[in-house]
Amino acid sequence: MQPIVTDAELSAAYAGLDHADEQAWRHGQATRAWGAGWSALAPEPRRRRSPDQLRDLAQSRLAAAQAWAQSPEGRLKSALTDLQHAARALDQQAEALREAASRGLADTTTPNARRRLWAMSQEARAALAALRAIRSVRP
Repeated sequence: MQPIVTDAELSAAYAGLDHADEQAWRHGQATRAWGAGWSALAPEPRRRRSPDQLRDLAQSRLAAAQAWAQSPEGRLKSALTDLQHAARALDQQAEALREAASRGLADTTTPNARRRLWAMSQEARAALAALRAIRSVRP
């Protein structure tokens, strides 16, 4: 199955490659006169890539990144990242509720505390979904 690359993704990848290519070319131009230079011993000056070359490179890199993301390793690492994010958010919400409870049980019934409880349940669902995704990864 061929990965699908959107125009926005391609534009962003192209812009990043164009910027990096420009910076490498500028650095090469700036360092051309450094050190001793003997006739025919200096490397060929760096040339800019054409827009077609940059577009092809951007497409191939995006396709490779998407293929990796769909691989078992990519899916596992993505699910682990999601799990870590949910666990951190759960910890932060639980800490805030613990602090509210230490000020008195009345603080745990405020609208803010109810929002935190709702956010905790959302993060718990996200953590469970990430755990399911981790278990479903098959090599």
